[in-house]
Amino acid sequence: MKQFKTLTKRNQVCNIWSICTCYDISFITLNYPRKLSDSKPYMQFETVCIIGPGLIGGSIGLGLKKRNLARTVIGVSHRASSLEKARKVNAIDIGVLQVDKAVKDADIVILATSVNQIIHSVREVLPFMKSNAILTDVGSTKGCIVEHINRNKRDDVAFVGVHPIAGSEKKGVEFASPDLFVDSTCIITPSHAGESDDERAGGRETGDSDSHPCNSPFSQPRSDYSAALETVTCLWQLLGAKIVFMSPQQHDEILAQVSHLPHLVATCLINAIRKEHLQYGASGLRDTTRVASGDPALWLDIFDQNRENIIKSIDQLVNELSGFKEDLSNKDNAGLLNRLKAAKLLRDSVFNTKSKSG
Repeated sequence: MKQFKTLTKRNQVCNIWSICTCYDISFITLNYPRKLSDSKPYMQFETVCIIGPGLIGGSIGLGLKKRNLARTVIGVSHRASSLEKARKVNAIDIGVLQVDKAVKDADIVILATSVNQIIHSVREVLPFMKSNAILTDVGSTKGCIVEHINRNKRDDVAFVGVHPIAGSEKKGVEFASPDLFVDSTCIITPSHAGESDDERAGGRETGDSDSHPCNSPFSQPRSDYSAALETVTCLWQLLGAKIVFMSPQQHDEILAQVSHLPHLVATCLINAIRKEHLQYGASGLRDTTRVASGDPALWLDIFDQNRENIIKSIDQLVNELSGFKEDLSNKDNAGLLNRLKAAKLLRDSVFNTKSKSG
């Protein structure tokens, strides 16, 4: 595939084929080996097309341009005003309203719309993409999107599902940042689609003593899909993200708990408080419910696509709330204290460690 040119020696380009042939493992984390500020770009696309240059799409465009990872960034939107805003903040070079004209010369097309719109956009985008181009997305759900695209995709266009876990409750390209993804986690959901049985069975595991993630597997024949997977992985590493590989199903189960449920809880908490009492809320309430200010239509689509996993997460929360309520009713202060201590200990062990290491 010739969708990008390498800017350093070939064996420096990040190669993850050796670890992504074993997709049935739980997940794999791949960290960038050094600070991005100390390194030059490893690759450069000729043309990148971003469908939906909003907060996430615009941040991708800004990140690509800041790091010289693309010669031309094209933005696509149904609204000319959105494209004008994206051009003004330098997130894109060209704004186009017609999808067919925007994607025909693109080396990689990034779907950065709402999760439902991603599925609809595929029908518009795929017929006009050039052979050997890459299609990818940034959707907050993966199972429904990956299944739909793999069922409808072209054999000569590889699709790689991606979810960068970064963003804000704010909406629009005016809030985009070229460094939004630095030190964030980016989940990539590899697919068997487009690979032969021999390729799936013949990969090397990560523990090989003579292997480095950026070394020897380049000498082995690889499918177009593995090359696309490698390219997308490197792209997100160069944007500053820490890479985690998992299946679409694992992604949706985990994100239901750590992202979708918290949004639902924030929404329920605001709705449960009498409006006239909200004025007395301080930083604790504001911080706890911040995500409830997110785009309602966007979150409706997420809840709809990940419905079953979210329901399971709600059941877990209801069980915890029932236990808390029972302790309160029984005046079981020891039980309450244990719950409070356990939550503090668990949260501090995860997030305090992250803040110190970051």
